[in-house]
Amino acid sequence: MKKIIKNSLLIFLCLLFLGIDNSFAGTDAAAFLKKSVGLKAIAMGGAFTSIADDTSAIYWNPAGLAQIQDSFSVYAMGTTGISDKYPGLKDVIPTHQFFAVSIPIQKLTDFLGKTVIGIGYISSKMDNIPNTSDRAERLGTISDSDSAYYLTAGFPLWQSNTSLYIGASLKYITKSMSDIGVSVGGLDMDVGVIYSIDAFKYGRISFGAIFQKGVSMGDDSAPVTAKFGVSNKIVFAERLQLAGALDLVQRQKEPLVGNLGIEFGIIDIINLYSFGINGFFLRGGIEGYAIENRYDISADYNETVSYNFGLGIGFSIFKTILNLDIAMCSGNIFDQKTKFALNFFF
Repeated sequence: MKKIIKNSLLIFLCLLFLGIDNSFAGTDAAAFLKKSVGLKAIAMGGAFTSIADDTSAIYWNPAGLAQIQDSFSVYAMGTTGISDKYPGLKDVIPTHQFFAVSIPIQKLTDFLGKTVIGIGYISSKMDNIPNTSDRAERLGTISDSDSAYYLTAGFPLWQSNTSLYIGASLKYITKSMSDIGVSVGGLDMDVGVIYSIDAFKYGRISFGAIFQKGVSMGDDSAPVTAKFGVSNKIVFAERLQLAGALDLVQRQKEPLVGNLGIEFGIIDIINLYSFGINGFFLRGGIEGYAIENRYDISADYNETVSYNFGLGIGFSIFKTILNLDIAMCSGNIFDQKTKFALNFFF
C-alpha cells in the first residue's frame, strides 16, 4: 500500500510540473472556458475547487471525480442567451452546452482499483455575428464556435477520517469561425488534488488545488492558472446542512481573484421505498472579485463581478438519483439567462 501511495504521488508531481511548464504569448486562446459549467458550482460563485463532488468535477477539479465511486453518472447542462442591449447585437445568439459522464472502474473491473474515469464535452457558440468589410459594408454573418473535449481520471490515495484524492484531465480544445476559414486546435492538461478532514463537530473541512497548463493554438496561448480552495460542510439538527467555500484564482498576468459561495440544504426530506426527496438546497455566491491591484486593472474586474443564486433538488426513484439544479447569474450581456442542469446517478 505504501508503495502504491508513493508511486501515485510521484506520478501526480510529474503531471504537475509538466502542467505548469508553459510559456505565455498572445491572447487567451480558450477564453470560453472561463464561462463555467455545473450549476451547483456556478450558483456558489465558482468556489468549487475543494468541493467538486458531482460530475462537473472534470471541469472544476479532476480529483473530485474520485468521490463519485458508487454510481455511474450523466450530467447535462444548457443555456441560450440573447442581447439587445447594444445596436447590432440583438440577433447574436450565444449558446453554452456541457455534457459529461463518469464511470467508476471498480464496477467493471478490479484492474484500476477505485479509479473513476470521466468523459466530457463543452460547446460555446455565437451565431449571427455581423461580418463587415474595412468600409463598414455588411457582408453577411459568421459563426464563432469553440469546443473542449475532456478525458479525466480521479483516484483516492486513501479514504477514512482523512481522505486524499488526485486527478488529471487531458483536454483537446478547438476554435473555428465559419466563412473566414479559421480553424485551430490544441492540447491542454489540468492536475488537481483534494484533501478532506472529518473534524467532527466542526464538520468536514476540505482543501483543494488545481493547476491548468493553458492551451496553445496558433499564435495565441491561454494563461497558466492555479486555483486554491477551502470549504467546510456541517450537518446539524439531523437534517440541516450548511456549506461555505472560498476559492483563490491566479491566472498568469492577471490579478488574484476570489470566489465565495454558500449552500444551505434540507436533506432526507422524504424517504419511501421507491421514491424519495433527498434534499432541497439554496445557494449563493460572488464570483470574480479582484483582491489585489496588480497590473492596475482590478477596478475593471470588479465592475463585472457576478452575483449568483441557485436552487437544487434531489430525487431518488427506485435506484436512480436525479438532481435538478437552476442557477441565475448577473453575468455579462450574453450571460444573463437562467441555466438548467440535470445530473443522473444510477
